[in-house]
Amino acid sequence: MTVTAHREEDVSEPAGRAGTDTVEICFLLLDNFSLLSFASAIEPLRIANKVLKRQAFIYSCRTLDGSDALASNGGKVRTDGAFDDVGRPDLLAVCSSDDVEQVQLTGAQKALIRQVANQSGNVAGICTGAYVLAGLGMLDNRNCTIHWEYADLFREIYPAANLVDSLIQSDGKLMTCAGGTAALDLMIGFIAQVHGGAVACDVAEIALHHDRRTGSERQHMLQRDDLGMVPERMRRAIDLMTDNVSEPLSLQQIADRVGVSPRQLQRDFQKNLNCSPQEYYNKIRIDIARQLVCRTSMRMIDIAVACGFASASHFSNRYRAAHGNSPAWDRQQSGRIAGTIR
Repeated sequence: MTVTAHREEDVSEPAGRAGTDTVEICFLLLDNFSLLSFASAIEPLRIANKVLKRQAFIYSCRTLDGSDALASNGGKVRTDGAFDDVGRPDLLAVCSSDDVEQVQLTGAQKALIRQVANQSGNVAGICTGAYVLAGLGMLDNRNCTIHWEYADLFREIYPAANLVDSLIQSDGKLMTCAGGTAALDLMIGFIAQVHGGAVACDVAEIALHHDRRTGSERQHMLQRDDLGMVPERMRRAIDLMTDNVSEPLSLQQIADRVGVSPRQLQRDFQKNLNCSPQEYYNKIRIDIARQLVCRTSMRMIDIAVACGFASASHFSNRYRAAHGNSPAWDRQQSGRIAGTIR
């Protein structure tokens, strides 16, 4: 399947810059990028041109070498050329998806992306695009977000970035979104910045996107239980557990932070989730460990440390008890490079 990114719009003015408020967007499509996220980001621009009846937004799709871009679903997008002649766009949007940690950029490519990003008015990381931006040092001490499947790996690899559990994050000229349809909200929000809320609302209406999100909404996390009916203090306790995996908190520390006694927290978990807080904490850590085992090529000992286990053998035993298989077996089944416990 080949997808062509159309730029011929049903507008009253010719293509190109229609004035000083014409905005240029460059989409950098990396190998295995998410077609859903890309389409969600580019379609609002076409609709905005239709609403404004002129070429208010011009956009191009680029790859690092100018070849057609291969999406994660196997489809191809015909691009406008190589990234090295992109110029100075008003918005640079870096699009990627699964296996972003395997994208190998040369030193020259990294320097080029940094140069274009520095010259651009705004920079967006879409889906796992934040991983690429962080690898370029652009998210150090910056608020950002990434698709929840990559959150734990991101925290481990890029601790200097301030990862926030939200659909969209903005910090200065840097914007990141979790991918999927969150890219639609990000781009509609960008249109609102440029042309106001009325135009953005018209775009959302035409896109049948009646429930626009601010972006501050939380993503689905690794918690498998329906937590909607549990006490607020329990949800705060679970947030603390999720945010403190490599150096687990004690039950007393968690209880102190949520303002209840350890005994009360024990009763809450037993009543609502039929387990102790410690058992639930272990479940979160093992769930995160499994994501790292199956989605990355990190060494098993590094995963054990990242998830707060005292030793590799302790991690392996807990993992096998929870999932019935060893971490090495699960990694082999996932097709990742085998790690070594030592």
